[in-house]
Amino acid sequence: MTPLLDRRRELDLITAAMAAAEGGSGSLLVVTGGLGVGKSALLRALPALAEARGTSVLRASGALLEADFVFGVVSQLLEPLLPETCGEPPADATGTAGDAEPHRELLALVDHHSARGPLLMLVDDLQWADPPSLRWLAHLAKRLPRLPVTVVVTVRDGDTRAEGPRVHEVTDRAAHTLRPGPLSARGTAELIAARFGRPGDPAFVTTCHKATGGNPLFLTATLAGLADTDEPLAALAGAVHGLRLPALRERLVVALRSQPGPVRDMAKAMAVLDDPADPVLIGRLAGLDETGRDAAVRGLARLGLLAAGPVPRFAHPAVRDAVEELMTPAEQEDIHIYAALLLHNGGHPAEQAAAQLLAATSCQDGWAVEVLRAAANAALRRGAPEDAARYLRRALLGSSPTGADRATLLVDLATIERAFDPLAAMRHISQALLLLPSAAQRAMAATRIPPSMLGSCPPPCIELVARTAEDLGDPERLGGAERDLALRLEARLRHVAVSGPGQLPGCADRLRAMGPNPSLRTAAERELVTVLLHGATMAQGMRAGDVARLANRVLQYEPASPNHAYTALPLLTHSLIAADSFETLGPWLETAREQARRENATVPQTVIGIELTHVALAQGRLDEARARANEVLALGGAEWATLQSMTAVVVTAIESRDPELTQRLLAYRREGADHGYRPSSLQLVRGVTAAMRGDVPSALEYFLDWGRSAERADWRNPAVFPWRAWAAGLHHRMGNTAQAHDLIEEEYARALAWGTRVAIGRALRVRGAIAEGERGIALLRESAETLEGGINALERARTALLLGRRLGADGQTEAEAHLRRAHEEANGCGATWLAERAARELGNLSRSRSSAAVAHLTKAERRVAALAAAGAANKDIAERLEVSSRAVEKHLTHAYRKLNVTGRAQLADLAHLLSDGTAEPSVPRAALAVPRGTAAPNHTELTRTKESGTEPKHGSNPR
Repeated sequence: MTPLLDRRRELDLITAAMAAAEGGSGSLLVVTGGLGVGKSALLRALPALAEARGTSVLRASGALLEADFVFGVVSQLLEPLLPETCGEPPADATGTAGDAEPHRELLALVDHHSARGPLLMLVDDLQWADPPSLRWLAHLAKRLPRLPVTVVVTVRDGDTRAEGPRVHEVTDRAAHTLRPGPLSARGTAELIAARFGRPGDPAFVTTCHKATGGNPLFLTATLAGLADTDEPLAALAGAVHGLRLPALRERLVVALRSQPGPVRDMAKAMAVLDDPADPVLIGRLAGLDETGRDAAVRGLARLGLLAAGPVPRFAHPAVRDAVEELMTPAEQEDIHIYAALLLHNGGHPAEQAAAQLLAATSCQDGWAVEVLRAAANAALRRGAPEDAARYLRRALLGSSPTGADRATLLVDLATIERAFDPLAAMRHISQALLLLPSAAQRAMAATRIPPSMLGSCPPPCIELVARTAEDLGDPERLGGAERDLALRLEARLRHVAVSGPGQLPGCADRLRAMGPNPSLRTAAERELVTVLLHGATMAQGMRAGDVARLANRVLQYEPASPNHAYTALPLLTHSLIAADSFETLGPWLETAREQARRENATVPQTVIGIELTHVALAQGRLDEARARANEVLALGGAEWATLQSMTAVVVTAIESRDPELTQRLLAYRREGADHGYRPSSLQLVRGVTAAMRGDVPSALEYFLDWGRSAERADWRNPAVFPWRAWAAGLHHRMGNTAQAHDLIEEEYARALAWGTRVAIGRALRVRGAIAEGERGIALLRESAETLEGGINALERARTALLLGRRLGADGQTEAEAHLRRAHEEANGCGATWLAERAARELGNLSRSRSSAAVAHLTKAERRVAALAAAGAANKDIAERLEVSSRAVEKHLTHAYRKLNVTGRAQLADLAHLLSDGTAEPSVPRAALAVPRGTAAPNHTELTRTKESGTEPKHGSNPR
């Protein structure tokens, strides 16, 4: 049973009243208050107190559905006092003058029994008692001062029946009116401890106390809602506010239904408007004047449904739920529309009115669309694009199914959706293009489509964009806004077209036709030049230096903004990286990313994340590239981006040999509508997966298949995808030297024609790996020299590893320096697998050199060194080998010099090489001592016998 908390004052007053009744002076006490303050709980605690004092207890309770049952409450109350033959009080009492006799009989019954001992009479919910019972209780109340009877009744404040004259006839006779207050924080803590059997966490107790206002009903309902969880109480604080309490809601619904219309209307208005809201506005929404509004607020407050404070506010979320349940769907629709209109006309923020319109689907007036547009702009300003899109989707409900107005809404909606749902944006722009009447309007809509995503649109949409470009005409013959639109359309259509065979080479020709320094004044000009540069890069239609010069000019003109994600500008990253010229690109992208984060624009963050992945990859920073790639996937890039647009993520998986990232990409199937014209990125991922599991033939076939597709699409540049280098390496592993040679020679020729360090150095490395002898070493040296000073540390590490391995096998001393550099650079790049290879090669090289050095030791030096490596002291070695300590020191000095070690610590690492099977390095020191009575040989004889291969016999006298 729930303990009675924070009710000491009330219990003391009632106890004092019972004590007075024992002396013959009875009284009436009224316990009143709103819903759930604990009135009934207080009554339930009194019988135990009364019985402890020898007072008899009579109990009754009013019920709303039994209010017409004549003498219903009195029957409950006096039934224990009635003789078995008497039956119930008369059922025909109607409240007229003729009823005096039954009243007197019942009062006499109380007199009779109270004379035997004091009585405590308890009546719960007096406001619902039937009229005859109320009249009888009023008569009893008048006589209480002369009777040993204590009467305690509860009345729900705020209930309409509690204001009836019959109830006041009873309550006006009260000696005390008790109003239990909310539970204190301590009381809340005690109730929580009693409910869960353990003390509550302070944060949980505080949250519960604030959320319920200390109302016992709200608090017990909240704790009951958490009863089934196994979570510790400290972890439940966050769950308190989100609880839905159906039992409490139903009880509140019953209480609200008994309220007069103005009180219910006020509650509905409060539920619809944000809480707390302007009381004047709430009153207007409820249709009440100032007087009616204040009266309704008082009614809700007396009922216990409002929190304390000057502004009307529900005491608990369950109150709002109950009010909403009271409303029919039609009522909800009407009141939300009216609330939106009041907010709009009253000059309130547009988003407040729009929130009301979101809850009402039938309003299609022009003012509603105006409100929703304004709210969308406000949401964008505060960095909430998804809210802005919700407003415009609602505005579409109020627009006509055809016409320019709907098309404009669709374009505006798509412009917002690009930030988080580009696939939906493309659908809406496609719909808008079919509704817009003029070419200029269609062109404006089409330019909202990012070039990289136009291929994802339905073919009719692409055809309509092409027809729109034809309708606008040649950009060179246009001016102003129309020229910009024409240039942007050309950029998009060229980017789509280059996915087909034979289209890429035309990009370089178009770019050259624009002159050596094409105009970059407008964003449209920069967008077209970017697309043309990308096409020229992929097809290798220009040299790297020319691409870098023009691409950097574009970047200088273009402000760092997340909106570049919706244009062709991300293609600029590919061109700059392929040209080994991206020093300023990283900071530019970081600036754009920070702004995208502030605007909460998911798609720009994802696109910029892909670009930054590409930058990190081009610098050889695999750890950073992997982290960036995982950020891209965490942002949901896989939900809308094609693998073609996530090329950097794909190559990161290839270069880092990250199995988890590779498997995530293999599970991804979205390659884009035009993937039939372009090489499939999945082929590369599958190839790497096959290579990692040792299936070299399958890996080779995947790469060759990808390469054939690349050739058909005119992807010729080895700086973008060095597939020939990858395939050549696999051919070489399989022993296909001729095929490997042919592939890498063509790769090298193309790399020279392109002209960047990374492409040339990489091709040289693979040529050196395939070539044998001095030719191979010379090519690897040339690769290292080419990559030196470049920005890609991973490529340098790879070349250093191969060069060090070949030099080591050739016995050249500089091998160690190259291997150590490979190890350091690979670790710095995060290429752990490459660093491990370098470490193994260093170990092999060290062991090889140590073996050669050990072979140059004399037999005496080797035996002394072996014992020293095993931990024996010089004195012990001298005794064991029967030589002088000076001889031991001399041999050790020679051994240190020949083995290139500085002391015993390094010598111990060579113990396994020094042991020749005859020495006993692990023999204990005591065993190394010369036996008693045996003379040690002198140094001259030991040296002579050692070098002659004979040993003196123990016990012989060499003199």
